[in-house]
Amino acid sequence: MFMYYFLVPFVWLGGGPNLWNIFQVIALASAAFPVFLIARHRLKSEISALVFGVSWLLLPTTGYLAWETFHPETMAIPFLLMGYHYATSRPEGFGKHITRHNVITIAWIAAAMLWKEDIALAVIGLGILLMFHKRIRFGLVLLGGASLYFLIVAVWAVPHLAGEFSAYGSLYGNLGTTPLEVAKTSLRHPSLFVDRLSTNDAVSYAGRITSPLAFLSFLAPLTLLIGLPQYFINILTTADFTWSMMYHYQAIPNVAAIAAAIEGAAFLKRRSQSLARLGVLGVVVCAFIAANSWGLLPFGAKYNTGYWPHGAHDTTGWETALKRVGPSDVVSAHYAFVPHASHREVVYTFPNPWIKTNFLNDDSKFVSPSKVKWLVIKDGTLGKEPQDLLNKLLAQGEYGDGQTIAGITTYKRLLP
Repeated sequence: MFMYYFLVPFVWLGGGPNLWNIFQVIALASAAFPVFLIARHRLKSEISALVFGVSWLLLPTTGYLAWETFHPETMAIPFLLMGYHYATSRPEGFGKHITRHNVITIAWIAAAMLWKEDIALAVIGLGILLMFHKRIRFGLVLLGGASLYFLIVAVWAVPHLAGEFSAYGSLYGNLGTTPLEVAKTSLRHPSLFVDRLSTNDAVSYAGRITSPLAFLSFLAPLTLLIGLPQYFINILTTADFTWSMMYHYQAIPNVAAIAAAIEGAAFLKRRSQSLARLGVLGVVVCAFIAANSWGLLPFGAKYNTGYWPHGAHDTTGWETALKRVGPSDVVSAHYAFVPHASHREVVYTFPNPWIKTNFLNDDSKFVSPSKVKWLVIKDGTLGKEPQDLLNKLLAQGEYGDGQTIAGITTYKRLLP
């Protein structure tokens, strides 16, 4: 997540979560351009390339990622696609132009990995793909560099900073709490691995990823290696949201799917021009059907479920709470409120700092609970333990002066 430093100057200028969401929408839309470039190079047709670019925008997950708001995996999408384009479109010959092309490839891929360390797993898949296509040296460079980056950042640095606590460790149940433990358990007890895949219906998950692309992705299995690690990371959890097509977990699987679909169309073209045209037509038809059936575009069945600016959702409660909370006051709030209150030194997701939840292991990062001046709670959303804590804080008179508007309640600290 080193690319977060890129956002710092915008914070100095007053930028915040709304600006990050704009950046993400731009990233999602701009990803259609590298999709176009990849398809034009592989299919030698600007019309087919345009079809794939439009299909990317029609994919239900593309709309859902805009709905979900800012995540680094989503920001990495256009960078990874540009890296894939340059990596798979190396010009013939030798010389400075080849070196320049390779440097540009590495720059795009490095930028993608700097958004999120998990992207390194996709780059490892890309390196293996290139090696199968007789780009052994460059493939090894990508494979080795991405592996080293993943080991340093994801395997060592993140656990070192988090200590014994892992926000995602509990998601894998009896398979383990770390990637290494999950891998070991799956190898030592393959029945647990297979049972989890069966329980979570891994086949249907693969179908949801590839069906909007007319299943052409399966014609290029090597390209699917780019998304395979994330596919298993998602489907092996005990939490269904990781394999739901609505969330950022699908960013890399969808990149792999559309790249593989393009390669699948190229596979058909090498055998029959008519088959290739039929395949490309199938892609845009299936993408449109998916967008209409379970997408968030204006003509889609799910459009009215999105947080769109058409007046369907009342935000007055959130807006009032934000006005009531002082600009520098310490606040513990519902997670939907936190990004909009992030222009302060300390802000928590309730029930932090009383109950450690999705927080690093270093307790020194917590301020004293007595410093928390405001609580912002969305009615009916607390689990038993957080609700018991809130009831206790109110009963003891630590917090009160509650104000509820549109289901959002703010409580002010009453005790010193």
